[in-house]
Parts: sequence; C-alpha cells; structure tokens
Amino acid sequence: MSQPKTARATLPQATISRAKDSLAKVPLPKAIQNRQDRWELYSRLARRVGSTVGGPVERRIERHLLQRSWVNAKPAMLKNYLVTSYQDPVINVQSILARHHFIGEVTGDEHRALMAEELDWAVEKNRALRKRQQELPEEYGMSFAELKRKGKWREAFAQIVDDHDVYATKWTEALHGADGPRVSIIEAACGSANDYRAFDGYGIAPLVDYTGIDLTEANIANARSMFPEADFRVGDVQDIDAEDGSYDWAVAHDLLEHLSPSAFNRAIDELSRVSRRGVLISFFLMRDEPEHRIQPRRYYHVNDLSKDRIEERFARYCSDIQWTQIRPWLKETHDFGDYYNWRAWTMIAKH
Repeated sequence: MSQPKTARATLPQATISRAKDSLAKVPLPKAIQNRQDRWELYSRLARRVGSTVGGPVERRIERHLLQRSWVNAKPAMLKNYLVTSYQDPVINVQSILARHHFIGEVTGDEHRALMAEELDWAVEKNRALRKRQQELPEEYGMSFAELKRKGKWREAFAQIVDDHDVYATKWTEALHGADGPRVSIIEAACGSANDYRAFDGYGIAPLVDYTGIDLTEANIANARSMFPEADFRVGDVQDIDAEDGSYDWAVAHDLLEHLSPSAFNRAIDELSRVSRRGVLISFFLMRDEPEHRIQPRRYYHVNDLSKDRIEERFARYCSDIQWTQIRPWLKETHDFGDYYNWRAWTMIAKH
C-alpha cells in the first residue's frame, strides 16, 4: 500500500502541469473561451486522476488560477484597487460597520455616540456621491460607465469627500489610551492593506493583533511597505496556516463570491476553524434566495450567493448568525434607500 500513496503525493503538481499544457495547446471553441471557466477544465482533469471535489489537487488548481488572474496587475494599480469612490473604506458602510464591531469588542458601548455620528456622515457622503453620479452623464454627454473608463469621475467624486480624514482624527483621539482587552484578527484576501489602512489611520491598530493574508504577492509587498509593523503574509483562505482557534475573529470582504462552490465552502470551514469568537464577512453579491447562482469566469467566479446556503454552512460552527442587508437597513435608519450596491450584506457569525 505504501507505493500508491507515495505516487499519489506527486500527482498535484503533475496534474497542474498537464492541465496547463492541455489548455495552452488545444484551441478552445470561441463560446468556451468566452463563457467556460478554466477552473472547471482544470478540475475535471484533476478528478480524472482521482482527486475528490474540494480535495488538495483541486485546491491547488484553484489557488493557481486565482494567482494567475492577478499576475499581470501592477503594484500601483493594486494599491488603489477597491479603495476609491464608494469602496473607499472611509465611507463604505460595510467597512465602517466592521470597524465599529471591533471597536466595540475592545471598548464596549463607550463610543456608540461617535459611531452613530460617523455613520450619519458617511451616509450623507454616499447620498452626495449618488446624486453626483446622476448629474455627470448630462454634464459630459456620455454614460457613467464611459466616464469611469475615462477616469473623469474621480476628481468630481474626490471633491465630495474633501474632509476625508475628519473621523480618522476623531477616532484616533477617542481611542488613545484605551485599555480594553486586545482583539486578535485574521483577514483573508486583505489586498494591499485595503481595510487595514483605516485600522491604522483611525487608531484601531494599537488595540488589535492583526494578521492579513492574500494570495497575490504584490498585494502583500504593498501592504508590508505601507505598514511594516503589521503582520502580512502570502496565504490561501482554503488552507490557513494557523492552529484551531488561533484568533478571536476572522474577517473577509468581497471574497467568497469569487470562489468555486467547493472553495467557498472550504473557506467558511477554515475561517470558522481558526476563530474563537466568530467570523465577520462583507458580501457584495448576496441574495435572499434558496440557492446559489454559480457564475464562473475565466480564472475565477462572480457568484450570486444564497443567504440561506451560506448561513447553513456557517451554522455548522456558529450558534448566533446576524445579517444586515445594507440598502434596506439604511433606508430604515437613515431614509437612504439608494446605496450603490443593493446586493451588499454584512454577516456576523458568533461561535
């Protein structure tokens, strides 16, 4: 029995190499090039040599493809990706809710008034951005999509958030000298310290023990150059290099939608495994529907996830699962029903 096991151990790399050679040499029909997910083709080859769905071979294949999707991205582009406009963590409501959650973990209810004040401010900024977005096409005589491609919207949007650092200053002052228990956090797919920037700028970083992981080496290099004192590592959410219960909280923003079904289920398992208190996830493509809508792309997925199925998976590990559907919640609390992403949900799942 020892020989087959030894041979099996060499299969993952060989399988990936054969799959890459096959895809490189065999021309695909145009319909498949446009619509067929390459991950599926790779995984079919993996299963032909005995890999199970979600097994180590398939995980390595998905990891390779996700890395491949960013291999040509320049560090400067990655540094500015997902941190501008509505996705700027300074005004992005899901980023703010995540910060407030961890501030509350350390200081309790002490700063609830400041949290409410900051959220009010951010909602007004989002309201102004939405109004400006509607005005720009008429001013320039082109669609907003074309304006985005040409970059003409950036200056107009930047002028609206001209008081960008006002709550960074307020929070830094409010949290200075806080003596609550430190909270340990691991963030998967942290990008180029996308949300950690606000942790640092808002005085939260001294209150937490933070680890950020990302598959893209350029992202980690960016993060380390900006915050050399923080712990940033190249890592895969499917196989987190940490013992069970190593962190109080696990966090991810806009991640699970980009994974195959076996990978996002594995990611949920891993995030739950390494956390003691719970998991906080920001979703950008979530629906209150009974089943997922799986939508593969060339190297990754852009899935509409089912709230019920995600909750079902987390319920294996967590007893208290709380959901916030951002747009209806803002309509109820701030009379703002035009948040830019109507499919945005935030989930806090507590062990």
